[in-house]
Amino acid sequence: MITKTLIEEKDRLEFLPTHIGKNFLRYEFLIYRFMEMFCENYSGGYWDFYEMSNEGIFISLNTENEFHVSNPNNYFDDKMSAEAVSIGVNLYALNTLMDTPDPEQLINLYYALRDFACEHKEANKILQFID
Repeated sequence: MITKTLIEEKDRLEFLPTHIGKNFLRYEFLIYRFMEMFCENYSGGYWDFYEMSNEGIFISLNTENEFHVSNPNNYFDDKMSAEAVSIGVNLYALNTLMDTPDPEQLINLYYALRDFACEHKEANKILQFID
């Protein structure tokens, strides 16, 4: 079982540059942009940063709210928890960044997060959303 660990406040500034590299700002922008695109009721919020026991990472919107998620690219349309849709948009962002030179680290992060998604209680919805 893959576990997640919340990053402490004092370590947040270094988190994305350490794991994503020089494209960390683009990654963060993509996360927020994909949330806006796929979740009509998203209007910003506080995001938690997580490391996983399989060396993956993700950032997750910190709310108990559910989101109506609609992906016109594959006709997915359902409600998801904030964590589940956050995992999905992290996967979208990592996939988008793979067009950069030397994407090996991003590929590893993608598959580590996908493995975590497959164990998630909303695995079916996450996988349908990103399909």
